[in-house]
Amino acid sequence: MIRMLLPLISIFFIYMIIKWVKNVMRETKEALSKASEELGFRYEEETKWWKPKEISGVIDGYKCEIRVYTQSHGKSSTTYISFDVYFPNSLDMGLKINWRGKFEGDDDHLTDLFLERNMDLVEGEKKRLRRLKITDTSVSSRRILTKKYYRNPENIVRAMHDLVNFTKKLK
Repeated sequence: MIRMLLPLISIFFIYMIIKWVKNVMRETKEALSKASEELGFRYEEETKWWKPKEISGVIDGYKCEIRVYTQSHGKSSTTYISFDVYFPNSLDMGLKINWRGKFEGDDDHLTDLFLERNMDLVEGEKKRLRRLKITDTSVSSRRILTKKYYRNPENIVRAMHDLVNFTKKLK
């Protein structure tokens, strides 16, 4: 009796995992579609489930992108949502503030001036704009994709506007 039930339970378990993955993908697609409509962005629907999903557009003269992708870490993987805002013109400072908050630059004087002017702003926004990364050409924020974000397009729109407003404040 147990030998007959074990294959049925295995098949049912695999079916439920596949169904769950399809639901998550559908919800993510719907949230990105609604967010792109609200932001006035272009959304090209990706037919392959393993490809990153992207929407892009312009807000107040700043090119913006939102990307959902999965990154593998050995035996496990994590799905992220990444928000990118590109400066209209490069800052040309050789500047880079990485995900861990480490500051780097090609020209120490210019980097020091930038940090002096913006350190309080960057430190104040680190909690709200997770995994903040600043370079000469762009500002990025990245989060782990959770139910709060893939089911709620308002949170996606708010996060994009927060990043654009932060980028405008940089001097």
